[in-house]
Amino acid sequence: MATITASGIGSGLDINNIVSQLVAAERGPTETRLNSKESLIQARLSAFGSLKSALTNFQSSLSTLANPDSFTKRSASIQDPTVFSAATTDVAASGSYSVEVEQLAASQKIASQAYTDSDTSVGSGDLSFTVNGESFSVTIADGADSLADIRDAVNSAADNTGVSASIINDQDGAHLVFSATKTGVENAVNIAVTNGASGDLSQLAYDNSLETQLSSMVEKTAALDSIVIVDGFTQTSANTKIEGMIDGVTLDLKKALPGESFSLSIQVDSRSVKSAIEGFVTNYNTLMTTINDLTAYDPETKTAGLLQGDSATRSVANQLRQEMGTIVSGLGTELDSLAELGITTGDKNKLVLDSEQFAEVMSSDFDKLSGIFSSESGYAVRLDSLIGNLTASGGILSNRTDGLSSQVERINEQREALEKRIVGIEARYQAQFSALDSLLGQLNSTGDFLTQQLANLPGTVFRNGK
Repeated sequence: MATITASGIGSGLDINNIVSQLVAAERGPTETRLNSKESLIQARLSAFGSLKSALTNFQSSLSTLANPDSFTKRSASIQDPTVFSAATTDVAASGSYSVEVEQLAASQKIASQAYTDSDTSVGSGDLSFTVNGESFSVTIADGADSLADIRDAVNSAADNTGVSASIINDQDGAHLVFSATKTGVENAVNIAVTNGASGDLSQLAYDNSLETQLSSMVEKTAALDSIVIVDGFTQTSANTKIEGMIDGVTLDLKKALPGESFSLSIQVDSRSVKSAIEGFVTNYNTLMTTINDLTAYDPETKTAGLLQGDSATRSVANQLRQEMGTIVSGLGTELDSLAELGITTGDKNKLVLDSEQFAEVMSSDFDKLSGIFSSESGYAVRLDSLIGNLTASGGILSNRTDGLSSQVERINEQREALEKRIVGIEARYQAQFSALDSLLGQLNSTGDFLTQQLANLPGTVFRNGK
């Protein structure tokens, strides 16, 4: 847009200010109308965003109820969770068990005799390690046969089958320690020294089958299996997990307390289902609150919600109410509606939960709840599908917001057109007032000339300056 930088020279008029005020008067009404219109559209777009967010949040709360497995889960109650924990599957039978953790699995540690330090030479040859039937070997060469060299050779062996080497410094010197990387008796470490061992390398041999070792190696920690006793039956494991002893239950042992028994109770996980159904009611009511607020009308203040009277919002609310009022077909039982669970529709289309009726159903007909929510025509499944369609690209809400976004684009186009028109108007006013300024300048010059000429005529007397 052109900028006027000077007032009229010939006329003394403040052309810059005059043109600015005229341009502002031309721009103002249209600009105000466009701004007001865009502000309303943006507010409605935000309102649709709130509606979509509320729908999505409610949909998320349906995932537990829409999954049939949620109604067959088992939960475990343990007298002392510091002794063991239990993971269950839906095949676990309900019942109570007495569990005694007699022993925890441990990994074997064996140590060499004491040496001066980690740089002390032990001897050359081959060390062959066998763990649970699998073997690997390391070659210890002359000049690379210190405790540190042997440790590094074992730890870096590409085919290491489960042995970790370390050096521990005691009061009497440095000890080379070999540890099984896995717990359990079957993972105990056997060490053989072969290929013409020299020096003290043969002192690193260890045979778990011998009560008295032929070398100076000493077992510091024995390889142990976990031992657990359930209702008088005993099971062992190479690690701290006991699987399959109780169908559908995995015990994770944490502390050995021989002679002490602790109760384990397995039951249907009705608590999580109860929480999910109560959450269903709460989240649906939150969704209804959002819809009610967006479509409300206050007759006292004569103000309406941003989506009051909107056909898309009205359609969403109607479809939700229709699904909530439709019974579940094909169950072959009287328990086929939310009303049968004690869930009814109250004020402002919000759900009301009868706690006593709901508790009775949970107690006597828990096995029928899955059909009401997670069957093909169950509430959670149908509502999940409905909300997915409503919020999907190309759905009713998407089409509505796309239409509003198009209106914003058209407003921006109108602004661009307004700016172009204002440029032309400003240029026209500038040209008109420049011409006026020039004309007034000429008239002033002519007037001054005539005054001078008249003053020079003989016998002409001007009185009072005229």
